[in-house]
Amino acid sequence: MYRLTTVDLQLKQIMRDLKHDDPQKRYEALCALEQLSEEEIELQATFIRKMIAYAAETFPDPVDEWDDPSYYVLQFSLYFFSAQFVPDILEHFARFSPAAKEMAFRYICELGDEQYDDALYHIVHSELKQQTFSIPWEQLLHRMKVIKKVIDCDHAHLPSDLFCWLLLHLHRAEVPCHLQRDKIVSILVRQYCQTKEMYEQYDADYNPTFVFRFWRENYLSVRSDMHVCLCLMGFYYNEQIATLLQEALSFRDPTIRARAIVTSLRHHIIVNDDVIFACANNIESADLLYEEMKRIGKQQLFPMEFNHPAHFAKSHLFYVLTHEYDVVPTDIKVIDYVEIENEHGERVRYYLLSFVDEQEVYIAWIGMYVQHKNRGSMFEYTYVPFIRFQQYEIGEHKKQFIEQLKKEQQIEHTLFQRQWSFRWTNMLSYAVLMLFICSRWLVAVEEKSVFLYVLSFLLTALGIVFVVNDWRKRNREIVLTTKKLMYADRWDIREIPLHQIKRVTFEKRKNRYHIFQRKSEHIVIYDERHEQFAFPKDDINEEQFVLLLRHATNHLQQPPHIQK
Repeated sequence: MYRLTTVDLQLKQIMRDLKHDDPQKRYEALCALEQLSEEEIELQATFIRKMIAYAAETFPDPVDEWDDPSYYVLQFSLYFFSAQFVPDILEHFARFSPAAKEMAFRYICELGDEQYDDALYHIVHSELKQQTFSIPWEQLLHRMKVIKKVIDCDHAHLPSDLFCWLLLHLHRAEVPCHLQRDKIVSILVRQYCQTKEMYEQYDADYNPTFVFRFWRENYLSVRSDMHVCLCLMGFYYNEQIATLLQEALSFRDPTIRARAIVTSLRHHIIVNDDVIFACANNIESADLLYEEMKRIGKQQLFPMEFNHPAHFAKSHLFYVLTHEYDVVPTDIKVIDYVEIENEHGERVRYYLLSFVDEQEVYIAWIGMYVQHKNRGSMFEYTYVPFIRFQQYEIGEHKKQFIEQLKKEQQIEHTLFQRQWSFRWTNMLSYAVLMLFICSRWLVAVEEKSVFLYVLSFLLTALGIVFVVNDWRKRNREIVLTTKKLMYADRWDIREIPLHQIKRVTFEKRKNRYHIFQRKSEHIVIYDERHEQFAFPKDDINEEQFVLLLRHATNHLQQPPHIQK
């Protein structure tokens, strides 16, 4: 751990060099800043605020892409993850470089609460006109108030594809907008017809091999826009939209056909059973069709012969291989499965599948499907080792996979750790305090003053209180891993597996680490019925802790409810 004064001096030198006219000096300063960011350091909030302000200052003209001090200084500042810096970022936002603006925008969206929605909207409103940086729109998806205002007030400045995408998220969040319905339908139909015109260039020759090997970027972008328009049509309807939906039911792309099926069913348009059967049977669209039909409450229309996990496992594998591994598989087959008990005591099933790529047959594992639950109880676990199917017997493939699972279950990664250990700086503080108190007593004895005796006694008492209070806080530790949350102090060690955490609250409690106990906000951990433990949040980064806890528990069937 660096001492504050050392880091302070280093950063001041770096900031001076970042304004040097010599590009080599600036490059060396950025390298030093990057190296410093990899160390475990502590900075006072006031210094971080100064760095945020510094990132908004004027720098020499860049000579290359790396020459962006505004971005790298702000990036270093934002390593110290805390909502307290959001107002400072907003204050200096307009003077950041384009790349720094994009990063700052993401930071505000992630950490800023609803009180910053108006400020975010003001940034978006200005940017749509000025276009000084690329707005990361995906960061706004949980900011429905901002999206609603953009749709209502700035739709004229939005590209029609972005307008439809934002409006779709607004509808799915059940947030009404005030833009006239006819205006929306006009934009939607125009965007769909433009996108359909581009899609029709591919339709006659549609083939997954062409899609994922030769057409990839251009086609997948067109397909995505078609999906957005067809989904949005589920919320708007007229005769023209009905005609467009009927046409889409005959397209060769099975995923577009699946979207058209679901939107047609929402509007009670009769869809031929053969069309539904063909999409349900196609591994490229089966999983998508079932999930979307389930979302609108029409899953009973999904063909029963394809409504089983093994079929959806093939569909899921096709998606993973094409989107994550750039592999276009053929002849996907379900070979076998294994059932084991997971770390949460549930019986889960993993399917062993084979697929052909470049005339070689490989294996893959898809899971995990919780038994005694319904079809929706699939938690994604995809393992593609690219081992040839013929290399081992099926029993050996299963044995190796189970060993792999056991190894993974034993691995425990630390996500968050905070320690209050005793360091030499504490000893120095105690020594200085002792010397000061002793000097007061020596003066009091020399002067033989009652006042100085009383003052020395009070200083001694306060020193004892300080030392004991500091001692009580030492040997505390909070550790969040991928498997458990552990809290230790001078008295005991308490831990709870992540799947047993059901509720996390923030409550006012007496602080046991202060001699004069006062109430302060504590993070309280509950299981199904009882409180397990609590610890004060004063000395930890609350936002970082909560985000990491959510990340560590999102895969659980019942992640904990975190309430403020």
